[in-house]
Amino acid sequence: MIQDITGSPTMFMVGLDHRINFCRELVGTTGEPTASDRHQAARLKTVVFNAVKRAVENGLSKSQAAIWSESDLGEAILLRARGMSLLTAVSADRRGEDGGSELTPTRGWDVTTRLDADFAAVRVNYNPDSPRHVREQAQDSLFRLSRKCRAGNRGLMVELTASPTRRQIERTGGYEQARTMVLLESMRQLQDAGVEPSAWVVESPADKRSAAMLAAQAHLDERYGISVLFAVGSEPDPSDESDYPTREEEEMTALAARTLGATGILIGPAAYFAQLARLQRGLITEDVAIERIARRIASLQRVFSDARSTAEVM
Repeated sequence: MIQDITGSPTMFMVGLDHRINFCRELVGTTGEPTASDRHQAARLKTVVFNAVKRAVENGLSKSQAAIWSESDLGEAILLRARGMSLLTAVSADRRGEDGGSELTPTRGWDVTTRLDADFAAVRVNYNPDSPRHVREQAQDSLFRLSRKCRAGNRGLMVELTASPTRRQIERTGGYEQARTMVLLESMRQLQDAGVEPSAWVVESPADKRSAAMLAAQAHLDERYGISVLFAVGSEPDPSDESDYPTREEEEMTALAARTLGATGILIGPAAYFAQLARLQRGLITEDVAIERIARRIASLQRVFSDARSTAEVM
């Protein structure tokens, strides 16, 4: 069995934050959401929370279950999750309808403490070759939030996404190589700027070597107790595959389990989007949606546990 060098517990986190727009993509809102739209979107988030709850009732360890949501539509589920002693992460940045984000460290810290969340969480599309002033602005905001979290005994969770430029792809010899380089260099630059997350989330690594390099970078210089999660199922899938998880999701979950220094997975919209869409259209009942999503979460947990138990000793 793989040796745990991280000092961090295994985590299965469900991402219910800004990675999809619940009002627009599920409720069907056009323009500014109405009060009714927002109520329906919040209800759909509650369905996923209830699925996590059922997965726990069916055997998923409560200490390993976690939820990441924004506070706008997800405040109720974050408070209920805290009441169950689940790990919670609240989005510290504010997202606009155009998909852009703004991180105000003071606001991010305030919402984290108000909801008693374990993590202030931020999704960052950072490129190490972007203009200096762009990088410095991101570094400064994250540094100030990181400092507030350390002083206030909270965790900072940073999810890195990568959009390699054509020049970076040409320089490294391919898209996947460029993506790994961007993620690694982004992590290094943020660490050098004093940003010290207690948890990193990274896009699905291309292969074992990339996964090992990213996990190692997170723990460089004796950074102990750092969680590293690989994102699984990040793209919403409107199909209703009965054989979930897909082969790609299984492979990524197993890769996380077999990577020294990785501690879990972040479960994306692919695990719940199709079921919520069918529920919204009246094709299935809420209880059916809850049960199917709970089974999907449990399936990924089993894949992870089986892969970790059979991994070589490191």
